[in-house]
Amino acid sequence: MARMGRCHLCLLFTVLFMILISLALLVTCITTDYWYLVETDSSDSTIQRNYSYSIGMWRRCYDNVIPLGVPAEDRAGDCVYTYKDMTRRAEDNMSSENYKYLSLERSWVALMIAAAGMQLFTVVALIFGLWPGDCKAVKRSTLYLIAALMTLLATMAAIASGICFIAMRDLDKTSRAEYPSSVSTSYGWSFIVAWVGTGLGLLEAFIFLALLRIDYEDVAETGRYNNI
Repeated sequence: MARMGRCHLCLLFTVLFMILISLALLVTCITTDYWYLVETDSSDSTIQRNYSYSIGMWRRCYDNVIPLGVPAEDRAGDCVYTYKDMTRRAEDNMSSENYKYLSLERSWVALMIAAAGMQLFTVVALIFGLWPGDCKAVKRSTLYLIAALMTLLATMAAIASGICFIAMRDLDKTSRAEYPSSVSTSYGWSFIVAWVGTGLGLLEAFIFLALLRIDYEDVAETGRYNNI
């Protein structure tokens, strides 16, 4: 049976390494609290307390003191848990604007978690496909096709998640008018990490598609499918 060349195998393991990096970046952005930064230069102590924080998927972390009225069970150090805002509630009584915002928030979190899950599935599929114990049973084309589809789906999910987050922030600044004029906002490093991981995912998908084409060209020349 035909075996892949050294360069071919090196490229495959390079892509596997890229997937691991991409997965690590997605997990990092999911678990950190610096997607969005809210700052103020106001001398008003109330504004300083309420509008100096960073936003994550699960928590809002304040630079100074947590605002008054936050229940003790929702506090964790200088942070406030916000995941409860996404749980099921009386949605029938919501305004269309609030329901749209809630849907965007849920989609932001769910799609990014789905993207990380699909990247993890791809890693597992590659590891088992390359596992020396039974690798003769695995066709290269099958492995490449699965990996290409999963990385493409993960990339699309991550892009959609990022778009949902941007839409939420635009709503905060426009129709919801969340911030006083003395408050400035910016995207944080967790947001940047998410897009870097997304870009890597897209690159991985193209590499797998290229490997798939190379494998089918080998099939056309040899008249048989190649195993790992």
